[in-house]
Amino acid sequence: MNGIVPADATEQFILRNKAKIAQAEPFDPTLIPENVGYVYLADDGRLLASNMSAVERKKAMAFLRGQVMSTSSSAYMEIERREGVVVAHYTLKPRYSNPWMEAHFPPVNYLFSALMVSLCFISAMTITLIWARRLTKQLMPMIEASEEIAKQNLDFEIGTSTIKEFNGVLNAFEKMKIALSRSLREKWTEEANRKNQISSLAHDLKTPVAIIHGNAELLKETKLSDEQRSYVDFIAKNSTRISTYAHALMEVNQFGVSEELDLKRLHISVVAEKIAALAREIANTYRCPIEESLDVGNSYVSVDLKQLERGVQNLLMNAIHYAPEASAVELLISTGENTLEMTVGDYGPGFSDEDLKRASEPFYRGDKSRHSSTHYGLGLYTAKTVAELHHGSLRLTNRSSGQGAMVTLMLPLENNA
Repeated sequence: MNGIVPADATEQFILRNKAKIAQAEPFDPTLIPENVGYVYLADDGRLLASNMSAVERKKAMAFLRGQVMSTSSSAYMEIERREGVVVAHYTLKPRYSNPWMEAHFPPVNYLFSALMVSLCFISAMTITLIWARRLTKQLMPMIEASEEIAKQNLDFEIGTSTIKEFNGVLNAFEKMKIALSRSLREKWTEEANRKNQISSLAHDLKTPVAIIHGNAELLKETKLSDEQRSYVDFIAKNSTRISTYAHALMEVNQFGVSEELDLKRLHISVVAEKIAALAREIANTYRCPIEESLDVGNSYVSVDLKQLERGVQNLLMNAIHYAPEASAVELLISTGENTLEMTVGDYGPGFSDEDLKRASEPFYRGDKSRHSSTHYGLGLYTAKTVAELHHGSLRLTNRSSGQGAMVTLMLPLENNA
């Protein structure tokens, strides 16, 4: 290698000159490399020539006596001459051919070791990266399939892999996709049929119920005995109840189908006045006192006013149903940091712990102290649905006094610009 002298270069040089060293007369030390120590001894043991220190000469003489052996890093060579013997001492290790490099660079052995370690590390990293890329490429069909299935998008083609085991997993994904697709289609068909049946049933009930109720009202205007009048009242009362049931079915069916809103950007003062006017109409209809408090700032909200009125109307009807006789219903409209808050409160028994967790679930009626025979557990569910369609929320609490419930419908505000 250019710039590097092999480990056995010195030994090979001495071997090539061994005959000359043995025969040259007089002894010629230039035949021995500069980096090699030597001692030339006469047959009687006298020192004839040497470039060794006293300590090194003792080791060389010990080698002649068989007391020191050559090692892999420190070697001795004996060269017989006519009147004596030469002992050369050299090292078996690679070195730099340039003296400056030999003085300033790390030993060649260390350099080669570092290079080998670096090469092994680079090779391992390269192999790892190559296999990582290959595995990633092979895994992509599985990753893509799992993402599409998670999104319930089953109308896609599952890829393949050149790895047999991965193909087994992909085949399992294909079977799962087909099973899910069949299951979802059956579920969607069943749901659509159910909604159609509910709509048809609710619609079909309206006509006979209206006829029954109308005839009951006509009968009231005729001459009836007390017993007959009680029967007619019973018919009218229960026909109204059937009509309410039908309306409840239509409420659930409608919110299960459409989530589209006709949004308009309105100033919050306009929204507050519309809601307050609605509250007054409902309170007058049910002869219920209402306490109003409107305190809104200068901001705007994107809202489907018709749907918002529907949500607040349900809150007001709930409050009226649960309010004690002759007690007022409270309407508070204000702005929070980033929300328009419409709170409807009553002075009834309030929410139980279970109510606070589940009252906005459809058909939840909860504690008997907070429901009547005409309440079907849809008011808070409807209000919550309206709020969430507007990216808002519904908050249920009890008054700090412990007497009465408070329900707040919150909508996000927009910038004034």
